[in-house]
Amino acid sequence: MPQVAADTPPATEPFLEEGLITSVLHTIKSGKEASAYLCRAHRSLGPRYAVAKVYHERSDRNFNNDTMYQEGREILNARTKRAVAKKTELGRAAQGALWIDHEFEVMSALHYAGCDVPEVFAATEQAILMEYIGAEDAAAPQLQHTQLAPGEAPALLERLLWDIETAMANNVVHGDLSAFNALYRPGRLTIIDFPQAVDPRFNPHARRLLGRDLQNIARYFARHGVALDAGRHADWLWRRWERGEL
Repeated sequence: MPQVAADTPPATEPFLEEGLITSVLHTIKSGKEASAYLCRAHRSLGPRYAVAKVYHERSDRNFNNDTMYQEGREILNARTKRAVAKKTELGRAAQGALWIDHEFEVMSALHYAGCDVPEVFAATEQAILMEYIGAEDAAAPQLQHTQLAPGEAPALLERLLWDIETAMANNVVHGDLSAFNALYRPGRLTIIDFPQAVDPRFNPHARRLLGRDLQNIARYFARHGVALDAGRHADWLWRRWERGEL
């Protein structure tokens, strides 16, 4: 039987009931948009552990200017679309669920494409169950808070640029990429947090967001002696995407 602790977030209960996890162990991280919980996975899932990313109630979230990221996302259900437009209680709830569903779909597509993102297993209207990135005793730290080994930075940047390019080839721009949204393990990075990701085919802000992502990355790696001309790389990548060369 699943082990349900008194402080288990209600949003994780569907994962327990479906037999995907057997217990929620502890909080890994609590952020402005969501909290991540380490879970003991059911043996049928494969890995020993999984992470439940539980979104806060929309009233408690603090994602600035989310309208910019949602431009170009089409809501097919007419009733839901009207509710979202009118900002009714139903509309706000639907908007939150669509935000989570969007992250799940983007991560599924990018993982399938070979990008360094966590594998996702399941999602509800409030949470996503995904691959745990880390060791037995501790979750992988954010790149921002990592001391890199000498000479390690160039290869990490090269692979990260490959991830960004592969995402573009799959019509995804992260939109909030930085050293805070990459988890570090020796010799490799894993990109996380995709709710704000945009589709460059439909979102008019995609080109600017791509440039900002690359500027954030360039600033971090410059501190480790690795230069990246973010503006030039963004222009080159965007032109190749427009021409269908990716």
